Amino acid sequence: MIRRLLRIAPFLILILLLIFFACATRDGAAVSNPSAQVLFIGNSYTYLNGGLDVMLSQIDPSISTERIAGAGYRLQDHWNDRHALDRIRTKKWTHVVLQEQSQLPVVSAAEYMEFAGKFSSEIRLKGAEVILLMTWERPDSISYGVTTENMANRINEAGRALKVKVAPAGLAFARSLEQKPDLTLYTTDGHPTIHGSYLAACVLYKVITGKSPVQSIYSPPGISDKDRNFLQQIASQTN
Repeated sequence: MIRRLLRIAPFLILILLLIFFACATRDGAAVSNPSAQVLFIGNSYTYLNGGLDVMLSQIDPSISTERIAGAGYRLQDHWNDRHALDRIRTKKWTHVVLQEQSQLPVVSAAEYMEFAGKFSSEIRLKGAEVILLMTWERPDSISYGVTTENMANRINEAGRALKVKVAPAGLAFARSLEQKPDLTLYTTDGHPTIHGSYLAACVLYKVITGKSPVQSIYSPPGISDKDRNFLQQIASQTN
């Protein structure tokens, strides 16, 4: 039994690595004369439910998107492994979305500022616009201060200090839950449901294009037209 496990171990490791990198990186489909070229840098909050990048390109097919997102990754991890930096430097982006680990802007604000700042400098050198994605309250981390208010304060402070835009998805989540508490947007550890990912993508669409997502006909699988319309309105109303 042990010998058999030893024989198949290399193959299991290879499969796990392939799964990780499949989640970590997605090269966008070619779009002729894209209205925007958007790179997402983040973790599972970015790639779950098919990916915020994919949803954004479905909301507006004229937008070309790619992502670099590894499970549990912080901006510091992306900075240290250099892959995201290489991608920033090798393609002409219009926007780069930075999504930090979902507790870190509150529990380690200095680290967040440091690496959001480092990435912002690199992104600006290439002529792209930086967008900080504001994530949302985590039910399992409220005791650590990871609330909507604290997350919004820390990320808005970073946006002002770095002079970059913030996509206020966390505020949109709070607005949605206030108006329709039975619509589940995240799990106990904060990971987004399909509805949560769609709402975040609608917020990003508004910030990137300056347009309301209302009347987009794209609905991810599992989202009714009624819920789609509601989430679009929430995104449109959130600043």
